[in-house]
Amino acid sequence: MIRRFVVSVLMLLLLGACREAPPDKPEHTADTHQRQPDAAQPALNSAPAVAARAQQRLRTVARSGNIDHDVASLLLEHYRGAQQLAAVEIATGRDPDLRALADTLRREWRQESQTLGRLAGRTHYNASEDYTLLYQDFSRGMQAAGDSATRYYRPPTGNPDADFAAALSAHLRTGLLLVQVGIAYGSDPPLIALVHHFHHDQLRHLRQVQAWTLAHPISTKR
Repeated sequence: MIRRFVVSVLMLLLLGACREAPPDKPEHTADTHQRQPDAAQPALNSAPAVAARAQQRLRTVARSGNIDHDVASLLLEHYRGAQQLAAVEIATGRDPDLRALADTLRREWRQESQTLGRLAGRTHYNASEDYTLLYQDFSRGMQAAGDSATRYYRPPTGNPDADFAAALSAHLRTGLLLVQVGIAYGSDPPLIALVHHFHHDQLRHLRQVQAWTLAHPISTKR
């Protein structure tokens, strides 16, 4: 009788152990390696990715055959890229100086984009310069500006502020190259005046970014 009771108790204990829930699996352990950000493959909305798309759009801006119209169109696209970079910094950045700069870029975009849009529309119907030696030289200058800009880009670090500073620096350098070509070949007085103003602002912002980068060397390293 006692043996039968002991056996029954042991059987109940074994059944209870078998019914216990398995130990909890640590959350996300199975795919942790898949979720880690890869610095070589930046997120779609990161500053490096936004800058790369902006650079690509600059290369695909439609050419009208009129130098002044094309300068205005290219600078308008450049402003749009700067505004998108600023939006990324405001959304993800933490550094107050860079966020203030991003806000300045957004305000400049609202002001200058309207002026550039009007200039592009006004110069669009000017006499075409297509197939002339001057326009061909202008086109080669713009192509060289785009090609030279690629050397300014740096691999992403995963630090939103450092990546914004590096991407914006490259973007501003591209703008300065575009400005040089625009001044050399453009002829519309209001456009040339705006281009000179654009050059002043881009150079000032570039110096701000360079100063920030020098003051934050650790944040630009992985």
